[in-house]
Amino acid sequence: MQMLSKVMRLDLQYSCEQSHHYQRQTCYLAPFADEAAEHLAKRLLSYLALFELQPELSRHDHAGKKPDLYLQDQHQHFLLWCQVDIPNEKQLQRASHQSEQVLLVSTDEDLPKLRQLSKGLANVQFLPLSPPQLALCCQMFKGHMQWSVWRDECQLLITDGQQQLEINLAESVCR
Repeated sequence: MQMLSKVMRLDLQYSCEQSHHYQRQTCYLAPFADEAAEHLAKRLLSYLALFELQPELSRHDHAGKKPDLYLQDQHQHFLLWCQVDIPNEKQLQRASHQSEQVLLVSTDEDLPKLRQLSKGLANVQFLPLSPPQLALCCQMFKGHMQWSVWRDECQLLITDGQQQLEINLAESVCR
């Protein structure tokens, strides 16, 4: 399903009792040209899973030189490289060599392929999302969204007041 909105507004209320992180924030999201809703859902759910780290969302990069989400230190060294598309072997090798941690966000169906592709790369971890989770996230998309996110250890609970989405986070994201 293609995205029809050019810009979406997200009023976000984020809460995490363990880290005592409570924040309200307004984000403006611009889907890439020809971006499928499921792809945007993966980018947004990745951002929420990594929210406390304050990752940067990259602009669309057809060459695959920048990840979808990333953290860099003051010397522009990648601390975190998060990709929601299945990278090719060369891209994954490059990400693994340039970053301390690589997080691949995938659907459950793509997980075996990604595990095989990343064999031997110790700094690669995964955040699998199920098709029903992505579909529910897409149903929550509107031009102006108001979401509450509650993080409880290794789980994210996301609600828009009508629907609730639960995501179990990978250990690598459970800081």
